Amino acid sequence: MRVEWALRTLYFSYCCYNLSSKTITINPVYSTECSRKDLSTMQELEQELRAREAEKEGSYDKRTEHLTDDGSTIFINRLVREDSPYLLQHAHNPVNWYPWGAEAFHVAKQENKPIFLSIGYSTCHWCHVMEVESFDNVEIAGLLNESFISIKMDREQYPDIDEAYMTGVQIMSGHGGWPMSNFLLSDGKPFFAATYFPPPAFMKLLQQISEAWAGKYAELETSATQISEAIDRILSERKQAESIDKDIQDHVSQALFQREDRSLGGLAGAPKFPQEPLLLFMLDRATRNRDDKAAGFAIRCLDAMARGGIYDQVAGGFHRYSVDAEWLVPHFEKMLYNQSQLGLAYLQAYRLTGNEFFKRICYQTLDYVLRDMQLPEGGFYSATDADSEGAEGIFFLWTIAELHENLSTEEANLIVDVYGPTEYGNFEGSNILNLSQSFSYYAKQYGENFSEDLDRTLQKLYQVREERIHPLRDDKLIVAWAAAMISTLAQAGSYYQNEKWIDAAEKAAQLIQVSNVDGDGKLSRIYLNKTTAIQGQLEDYANFIEALIMLFDVTSLPQYLKNADVLMRVCLDEFWDVEHQGFFLSPRNQIGPQLTRSRSASDGATISPVSTALACLISLRDRSALISSDGVGYEFYRIKCERCIGSLIGDINDNAVSHTSMLRQLSSFDKSSSLITQYVGGGLAKIQAAQKTSNDLSTKQVTFTLKIEEGWHITSPQTTSGQYKEMTLDVSDNEKHWVIKSVDYPESDKTIAGVDGEEISIYASDITITIRLERSQLPTDQLSFSAEVICEVQLCNDQNCLLPATLSFRL
Repeated sequence: MRVEWALRTLYFSYCCYNLSSKTITINPVYSTECSRKDLSTMQELEQELRAREAEKEGSYDKRTEHLTDDGSTIFINRLVREDSPYLLQHAHNPVNWYPWGAEAFHVAKQENKPIFLSIGYSTCHWCHVMEVESFDNVEIAGLLNESFISIKMDREQYPDIDEAYMTGVQIMSGHGGWPMSNFLLSDGKPFFAATYFPPPAFMKLLQQISEAWAGKYAELETSATQISEAIDRILSERKQAESIDKDIQDHVSQALFQREDRSLGGLAGAPKFPQEPLLLFMLDRATRNRDDKAAGFAIRCLDAMARGGIYDQVAGGFHRYSVDAEWLVPHFEKMLYNQSQLGLAYLQAYRLTGNEFFKRICYQTLDYVLRDMQLPEGGFYSATDADSEGAEGIFFLWTIAELHENLSTEEANLIVDVYGPTEYGNFEGSNILNLSQSFSYYAKQYGENFSEDLDRTLQKLYQVREERIHPLRDDKLIVAWAAAMISTLAQAGSYYQNEKWIDAAEKAAQLIQVSNVDGDGKLSRIYLNKTTAIQGQLEDYANFIEALIMLFDVTSLPQYLKNADVLMRVCLDEFWDVEHQGFFLSPRNQIGPQLTRSRSASDGATISPVSTALACLISLRDRSALISSDGVGYEFYRIKCERCIGSLIGDINDNAVSHTSMLRQLSSFDKSSSLITQYVGGGLAKIQAAQKTSNDLSTKQVTFTLKIEEGWHITSPQTTSGQYKEMTLDVSDNEKHWVIKSVDYPESDKTIAGVDGEEISIYASDITITIRLERSQLPTDQLSFSAEVICEVQLCNDQNCLLPATLSFRL
């Protein structure tokens, strides 16, 4: 038989191999059982898959060493039907892969075979290693195809399924990671799971599991039942409690201080991850409570990361994590969710401290996203790979020779002095650029033109680097990640008055609204090549609703708030737990087996979707009068907030460090927002603070803009009758470093008669108030740059007054 035909054969289970002669013939044992209909079906399937391959020609890289002399692929499997970049990376493996779905489980049951479920993602370095070593290995593929049904799943498409099986990995091995290697019964229950295997260990494992399946199936079944029950218990059961521990935030802070690497920042040990939920919790605590110790925890980590190799010193943006304790050597992939979460953290850190280095990092990170991760039609790509040219990180590395070759002597010396590259290098003979001293140290050394000179030189290096072979980019838009980026761009754009960022946020939101929201208001998770796919998860709904609310706050366009309200109603219908209250993470009707339906509210690499959903409920409550004037919306969202919180009290008390995003939302629910835009009376009045930029660190000028809905008013401070609570602006009683120098209230535009006939001055339309603060003492801590301003206001109409509201703004 001709080699070309034999190599095209789709099912390795139909074949036997003579590896020495590299020929393949139809397995005579199987052929005696194989009907002409089966072979005909095989050929039809192969023809269909080859047609799909031809349709997609040029749209994906065919990553396999198995090619004919003319460069055609020898092997093909069902993954060629898929659009996921990760799945297409495996479409020409000799493994007979199935995508996640009912078909694979049906075949496994029909053929009485165990399932091998491999989970990863397109920019994962160790996923690539196992791809080359094992999944493109003909001998290993033969074992898989003979004795297993193999499923390849993109974890970014199905984070709920990934979470369930990763929980199983952690139960069995005590740790987790990707690629994830699971062995399942035909009903999806796992009986063994781990992560990466080198080829010899993987082959041995496959043989052992195949033998156990034949001889010890009852034991595997018992193990699978026990593991599945444990997964369900961890992810869906709720611990009961009546109330939140009143000192819980103090306990969390103390726990983080005890685990902190005070000299290098972040949590002690290696590898080190940014842990954005922890940073945002500590920054929120510093903002609300003027907690200098909490601020210090966040500042030390943010400064160390921004100086380290985990930060791309040339182009901006953060790598996913550092393999060492020094933040020097990153795992070189870049994820969109790190950029959105860290962009927000650096924005908040600058608001608190006035540290110009944090402002610089925020700017560079967001500009990196717009330049290198933005789709032409709007929205954002999900990630870039760690590898290029077959090696990890080579795209980001520099030798001394390369620096001198591409820069002037003066420029090269600047880079060497600031970023410390050497002839020997700090990573495999090359250099990861990093700052050994603080940015302010170099600014003092070089003088006032330092930043400008450095940026010009870095731009040259960026242009040189652009000529290199780039790491693979995962072009799919994941709604949850893109929406989080929208929120960060909108907040930062508003604070820094950067219209470019706001425009990008609006463009991305429009793309998602038009492309990913269907006629029934349901959301698709993925946008790729102008098509959408995969049911939206809770994180997709919650993050996009939050993005729409943020855009409403920034632009005042009512359509954003209306869309957020409509989408939240759909979200509640799809994800609300009617029996126990709170949210499920996955939609009602999942594809494939459903081990559990997670209700976990703990944080992971990204902020808890449940906490974001709660944040949206709180925000919609606080803006409900702008959605509907009947007051029903306020009560609807208030009750949902209370029930969501009530369902999670036990879990939060039990493991508060894992629920820091939930703790932030509890503060927002009980107190008020910590944003620069806040609302009174369910949205009847909007109060927005903006600080004027100044180089004078001894004074501040802040403008408060009040937008008051028609039919409502507030009492001006020019009234002293005591019948109504007049509006006031003042520094907090806890503020040590600032005092009010002056407050410029506008003249009242209207008066009404008080209960005793006295004229009461009111504001019944939009107003602007300017306050000036001056330093009362020299800085004594890291929060001395910012000041807490308290706004007290009471809304009234012709019939009644609402309760007075107290809002806090840290500026």
